[in-house]
Amino acid sequence: MGTMSEFLVAYLDAIDDLLLKYLDANEELRRDTVKRLHFYVGALLDDSITPAAVAEDWADFYDLVPAFVATYAPRWMEELEQAATFLTDPEGGDSGPLTEADRLYLVALERMLGTYPEM
Repeated sequence: MGTMSEFLVAYLDAIDDLLLKYLDANEELRRDTVKRLHFYVGALLDDSITPAAVAEDWADFYDLVPAFVATYAPRWMEELEQAATFLTDPEGGDSGPLTEADRLYLVALERMLGTYPEM
């Protein structure tokens, strides 16, 4: 697990060292952070929040999600992530519903986040 931790630390530090506050003593994402990610993913899927509202409420979501995927998810998630448009323009997300590609990515992400403690 050390290699994944080191990668996660380097990934987040390269974006903004303030993101390191979301890591625990073992340099893994804190459980409360993963729960919060899971909450927002679920809210996006059930259309109770828009990508723009997520960006306004917790802008770090858009840095932490790709960090989670890069560190913990299987490689096939990268293709889903590249097709997900809400990640690249969250403020523009109010202009229309999530795309099918966005939803596929979010469903896969929701499953991955739900299994995080067992990873």
